[in-house]
Amino acid sequence: MTAYMEATSNGDSVVKTAPPSDGEVPKVEKKNPPTTELKNLSNGHHDETFDPFKLASEFAFTSRKIKVITIGAGFSGLLMAHKFQHRFPEMRDIVEHKIFEAHHEVGGTWLVNNYPGVQCDVPAHIYAFPFDPNPEWTRFYASGAEILEYFKRTVRKWNLDRDLELCTKVAGAKWHADEGMWCVEVENTKTLARREEWCHVLISGQGVLVHENWPKIPGFDKFKGHITHSARWDHSFDYSNKRIAVIGNGSSGIQIVPQMAKLPGTTVKNFIRSGAWVYYRAPPSQHMGRSVEDPNPAYTDEEKESFRDPEKHQTYRKGIVSRTNKSFYIFQRGENNQKGMEAAAAQMSQKLGHDKRLCEMLLPKWELGCRRITPGPGPIVEVTEGGIKTEDGEIFECDVLICATGFDVSHRPRYPFIGQNGVNLREKWAGDPESYLSVMTPDFPNYFMMMGPNCLGGHGSLVESLNWTGDYITKWIKKLSTEDIKSLVPKRSKVEAFMRYQDQVHKTLVWSGGCSSWYKRGRVDGRVTALFGGSAHLFNRLLSDIRGEDFDIVYRTENCWRLMGNGFTEFEMREGSDLAWYVEVAEEAQGKGPNLEGEK
Repeated sequence: MTAYMEATSNGDSVVKTAPPSDGEVPKVEKKNPPTTELKNLSNGHHDETFDPFKLASEFAFTSRKIKVITIGAGFSGLLMAHKFQHRFPEMRDIVEHKIFEAHHEVGGTWLVNNYPGVQCDVPAHIYAFPFDPNPEWTRFYASGAEILEYFKRTVRKWNLDRDLELCTKVAGAKWHADEGMWCVEVENTKTLARREEWCHVLISGQGVLVHENWPKIPGFDKFKGHITHSARWDHSFDYSNKRIAVIGNGSSGIQIVPQMAKLPGTTVKNFIRSGAWVYYRAPPSQHMGRSVEDPNPAYTDEEKESFRDPEKHQTYRKGIVSRTNKSFYIFQRGENNQKGMEAAAAQMSQKLGHDKRLCEMLLPKWELGCRRITPGPGPIVEVTEGGIKTEDGEIFECDVLICATGFDVSHRPRYPFIGQNGVNLREKWAGDPESYLSVMTPDFPNYFMMMGPNCLGGHGSLVESLNWTGDYITKWIKKLSTEDIKSLVPKRSKVEAFMRYQDQVHKTLVWSGGCSSWYKRGRVDGRVTALFGGSAHLFNRLLSDIRGEDFDIVYRTENCWRLMGNGFTEFEMREGSDLAWYVEVAEEAQGKGPNLEGEK
């Protein structure tokens, strides 16, 4: 163990596919942690009598290496790779990065969700890496396959797999206060061999639309036919000439049902708990300067050619984002949402041919926007060997059972995750998860989340919000490196206050309305734990600054001013530096002077 002084001491079973057990807390031999970089301490030499107040030889804000592990190679993990390798050149000398991805290639949710008809419900041109927007999207909404190919192409172009290990899943993690580091146990998914990796900073790039949520229905294990899930689609099975039951009418169910109905000889029945809003305020073509009823119009060759001009492409993308942000008002309870509901109901009724029976079944009774997907099984009371039994006693015989029942969105890690004082995040978040601006949580120092609880997932551009979150995390890593900080963690009082005030904001928004949704962990009532309580612009503003007063910070020594180094900055000692950069031009010459004529 490295010796140095510290400033403070912080001292249900699932049928067919059961979730992994918690396992054992990873055992860490205290004699084997990696040696902590001591470049700033005693000039790099181990010295039991080290005096942290002795003048250092290094310049002020001299950086030290920070080992960073990112979990997952979807949008989040690859955004962090780009920031460390390209966006912030200074991070190249600071960060030693590793990305662990459990699957055999990159893609995240778009690798896992590959069922027939899978498509993104966010306009393609704002669902892309901000640093490399794609002018070649074929349609307004991109298919899952096209998004995945874009992922792979972007990784190759920017070398974002430089620090990536595929087929390597995290099996456990434990915080070690003495070292100020995380010990992460990883497992090779092919050989099952395990090893330990250590890091100063641990980043979760795990999304929430990855781990399937199987329906908990009596008799599920008795079914003798073929069972599959939208997030674990079995492509080896022939679905044609089959009687197919689809459970769920959320985003996945709505896309799967028509694809199954197109197959020869199929009979498809969709079992739903309640209706779902299927609605757009304006045809997508209006974003393209056209007016056609196609729900997913294709881009013309001329439009693609125009988008290859970066400025024209930016203008088009900004237009979509601007209109999206302006529509946030529809999520506010009251007159605006009511008008939206009336318009949505009229549109759906027209598409249903004004059939009273269908309208009664399919038009939701809850607020527009209250939930995005419907993860429930509907009026099913039992699954039998040969089919599904409903509340009215009728049995629907089927050969195939497709579960479009959503995901485990609890945010709970699927492995032991031990923070300060032995707190296990998996146990702690068995109730409502809590976060600091979706990025951090109490009791887990130096642990950051790209899509933590209360992230910006209900409106706006998700990818842009991940980009902002990544910038915020990068600021903290740079601060750790250059200011001799050992660890940081949000104060519990600050997080509790944030969650309480968010509750008040959510009372004004439809996400807290009278529907069961994954925004509230599948409940009708209760705290909104998935979404940020506010607009995209507010989320961006809150992440633009580091509020140091909200954190407990531990320095590597008892001298929190060691960042001053030898009293000089490297900048001023560099030949050719402008040492008078702060001398200003008169404000009047800049057009900022007082209006003397208007003064009395």
